[in-house]
Order: sequence, then structure tokens, then C-alpha cells
Amino acid sequence: MIKWVTLVSALLIISTLIGCANGHTDYIDFKNSMIGKEMPYTKPFVFENAGKLVRADFVIGGQGLTHITKGTDGNLIYHISVQEVLPNVQKKEWVGKCLIHYVVDAETNIIKSWGFDEGGNPLSCRTWP
Repeated sequence: MIKWVTLVSALLIISTLIGCANGHTDYIDFKNSMIGKEMPYTKPFVFENAGKLVRADFVIGGQGLTHITKGTDGNLIYHISVQEVLPNVQKKEWVGKCLIHYVVDAETNIIKSWGFDEGGNPLSCRTWP
């Protein structure tokens, strides 16, 4: 019985470490999967948990869809504040705001691409185990 408890504990620890290590790649893969899909938002909004702790004591919720601009090619650019990783996180390179944008076709509302917005830290954009 003790061997099973030890094995399960070890697997949970390993999966947590792997999840943290791969969080940024997972986030990028998730955002890439949105390309070609319809943009679900039409106007700026604020996340329900904006400014509140959402992950222990080191991540607070972002502001949501802060604004929409128009690119020189006529596409709409949706600017989103996703989350902010606070300085008391284990990995200091994650500290900062996750700011992204979607480039959306103005006529079809289809997401053409996405990217990290200036002023943020791309490594703070991650999925959590």
C-alpha cells in the first residue's frame, strides 16, 4: 500500500513540474488553434476576475479585451490583457503581464493571426496545471 501512495505522489509531482515547464508552449499551441475560427468578442469587456488573485498568490486576472484598433490593411486588432504574474512566483522570468492581440478580418470576423502585445512579458502567458 505504501508503494502505491509513493508512486502516485511521485507521478503527481512529476506531472506538476512538467506542466509548469510546458505552460508557455501549451499556451502558444492553444492560441494557434484559434486561427481560422470566428472571433467570439465584438466589443471591449472586462474579465469577471480582473485584478483578483486567480492562482495562489502569484497570478492576478487580466483586464480583458481592452480595446480594438484598425490595422493599415483594414484588419481589426483586438488587444487583450490576459493575466499578470506577480514577483513572488518561483520563476522570475515569468513575472509580468500577458498581453496579446488577435488580428481579425473586419468582414468575416475570422481570426487571421495572433501575437504578443508590446509592454507585456510573453513568458507570463502560460497555461497552468
